[in-house]
Amino acid sequence: MVYYHINSNWNNKRAEWDSRVNMAQIICPRSSGHMRGGIRSNPLVLKIPKKTNDTLWTWYSEFLITENTRQIFEKAGFTGYILKPVEISGYIAKSKKAGMIVEPERLPILWEVVITGWAGLAPLDSGVNLSESRSCSECGYLSYSMFTNPAKLILESQWDKSDFFIVWPLPKFIFVTERVVKLFEQLKLKGTDFIPVDQLEPAKTGNETLSPGRLSYWMPDDRAHQLGDPLGIY
Repeated sequence: MVYYHINSNWNNKRAEWDSRVNMAQIICPRSSGHMRGGIRSNPLVLKIPKKTNDTLWTWYSEFLITENTRQIFEKAGFTGYILKPVEISGYIAKSKKAGMIVEPERLPILWEVVITGWAGLAPLDSGVNLSESRSCSECGYLSYSMFTNPAKLILESQWDKSDFFIVWPLPKFIFVTERVVKLFEQLKLKGTDFIPVDQLEPAKTGNETLSPGRLSYWMPDDRAHQLGDPLGIY
């Protein structure tokens, strides 16, 4: 089985959070260095580029699709995600003088793709390992080493066969099956690149770390409980 990592084409502009979007702040009683953002408030409110592709990304790596793309995904029967409606507050101004003059009836319909597909924990031979010394039981901070062998990231026996899925502790890395890639290529859907998993750039030194927060930051609460409680990452 060939798997791919899906991410933004960096030649495309990204959507920006509106000022109404907030993120919970976590303060650790033991270490000020563990202060960090937690769960984002919902719904997602965005300012978007004037030109919108079939898929779109925010600066925080949220994956968005248009209404047309939603229908394509549904017809294809893709699995491993749920959709949340996105509120659009306007277009990104080209300059400070341009302001935010928009015509609401022309704003597109966008959906946030929230991944629920799962392929378990990254195997140790991928180079990913939980650091007990850098993690914190007081505030739930988790610190992992970055992968050094991307070809080993996905263990097929842990994969739930979803078309869209994540591997812990890489919640911002959305992985997809080959049939997703083929449909994008067939229909020439724009806004996204695909990289074979074994071609992902590995850690260059032993100092790169991953601090993904908790699974509940990234998945619906019931799904995060189901998967995260047995692993202590909810």
